[in-house]
Amino acid sequence: MQWLSLFTLIDQLNVGSDEHRQNVEHVIWEAFGVTRAIVALDMSNFSLFVRRNGILPYLCKVRRMQQLTSPIVLACRGEIVKYEADNMIAVFADCADAVTAAVQINQACERLKATADASQHFAVSIGIDYGKFLLIPNEDCFGDAVNRAHKLGEDLARGGEVLVTQDV
Repeated sequence: MQWLSLFTLIDQLNVGSDEHRQNVEHVIWEAFGVTRAIVALDMSNFSLFVRRNGILPYLCKVRRMQQLTSPIVLACRGEIVKYEADNMIAVFADCADAVTAAVQINQACERLKATADASQHFAVSIGIDYGKFLLIPNEDCFGDAVNRAHKLGEDLARGGEVLVTQDV
């Protein structure tokens, strides 16, 4: 439902005068704008693992990642925005809580190696940024902070690493 209202407003940005567009932008930022820490998590070696073992074993790992990360995020006062493929996006009001959650997630992945068989092991890479962005709770988010967290978590961090921006 919130998607519909956001995209209805975005459609209004494509029409009307400059003043009208400025008013609509203001309405969008008032309704959906937040300033928070954003955590982008990516499971390591997705393509290689799927090629070697097939999609179903990897989906088992993805589900295990979801089950492992959700209680940690919630315990650290964060909220899951979404899980998509082998990724997780979460938001936190406080940067320290975001970093704590990221460290605890990596620690939980390490503990899993000691207690489960090798088919259950996985590593994650995590990027964290802080800034203003658009948030549709439990659905999606958009903005520079989101893009930077994704860049760190998906492209630059290796399995077991947490990378943060200077803003964090």
